[in-house]
Amino acid sequence: MNEKLKNGYVTEQKFIVEAMQHDLAVSRPITNTELYDFIIDTGDKLYKVQVKKSFKDKKDRNIVCIRSSYPRSNIRHYLTETSNVDFLAVDCREENNWYVIPLDVIKGIKSNIAVRKIGEYAKYINNWNFK
Repeated sequence: MNEKLKNGYVTEQKFIVEAMQHDLAVSRPITNTELYDFIIDTGDKLYKVQVKKSFKDKKDRNIVCIRSSYPRSNIRHYLTETSNVDFLAVDCREENNWYVIPLDVIKGIKSNIAVRKIGEYAKYINNWNFK
């Protein structure tokens, strides 16, 4: 199996387990043609979530690519230009944290973001209440 694909599956499974441990209902679209990976039911509202894993860059930063490809195509899409996703959930394994970031916060960004324990995304560490 392709290593990148395998890592994606592992990250998605980790997200399911973590969300369920926070008493959230998790649903997955039947097809893989949506930009979001999961629907989260908080009991009050449903949210569409895209799941990503961070990677270390040359400057030792935890980077997240917010560009996405439609499955089985060459079309690139920026997550921040769609209303099809409500939150970006980032598995930052180096910190053992999840960053659950509202899409409105990263609106207009068209490449990568750096997540870390300090800075503008720190308040979204383990944001399992989806606020």
